[in-house]
Amino acid sequence: MRVKVIFANVIQGMIHVGYNDKKENLFTGFHPIKYVEYFEKEQPDILCLAETLMDNSEGNSDFVQQITKVCNLPYYRNLVGERAFFVDDKFYGLSICSRFPLTTYEVQKLANPKIETIRPNGDHWVMHDKFIQKAVLDLGKNKRLSLANTHMFPFQHFNKNFWDNEFASYRKQWSDILSFDKNALSLIMGDFNTVNITIEKAFPELKIGEILQSVVNYDGKIFQPIYSYNTQIEYILFFSLIKIISAKAEMVYSDHPFLIAELDI
Repeated sequence: MRVKVIFANVIQGMIHVGYNDKKENLFTGFHPIKYVEYFEKEQPDILCLAETLMDNSEGNSDFVQQITKVCNLPYYRNLVGERAFFVDDKFYGLSICSRFPLTTYEVQKLANPKIETIRPNGDHWVMHDKFIQKAVLDLGKNKRLSLANTHMFPFQHFNKNFWDNEFASYRKQWSDILSFDKNALSLIMGDFNTVNITIEKAFPELKIGEILQSVVNYDGKIFQPIYSYNTQIEYILFFSLIKIISAKAEMVYSDHPFLIAELDI
């Protein structure tokens, strides 16, 4: 069965156009319709989003409703994370959008190290909570697909590293929540925030390359050449029961590449 999947960090509907000489993001403004038009062209069967634009703290989202309408993805769940920092009076979070019915859905909270830092502008930051959306999709013909969608902690903004030994117990807990039965059809999608290192080294508890495989691999320097290191932090992960038909990363409107794959499930 051929299934097209996309993972995209849509950066709250902003349009990213590059960086200044201080390596700060540059934007041309707030244009969520551009993302809607992009997904309409791509027509995914399963779309997982991070930094999804939400209208309120209840998770209502005109943005998601537009996408699900033009892409014929009638089954969707939104999860609010926190207030948007690019757009006034909006929120952002995670979304799963699917052509297939969701037979189960749950949200699990990740253990939070609660580390703190003082930012260069003097702001006091405390690490915010993060979550995982988990669902089981009914593909028909007695096939079920387990799916996880997440956006993990940005340790780089706290002068820490995802892979530091002090966070080993946290990674174990996150791995336990993310993992599925290796004999089941399953996909894990997310922005893992594993900056400056491969996910295999940053998150060894997931056993990527042994139990899990990565669908889309790319050299992040191609998309973000201002950095001296490979900046791939977005991943679609799968077990061996799924086969890759095609896979690519594409830089469009966000400061994050979108991961697009056709899979034989």
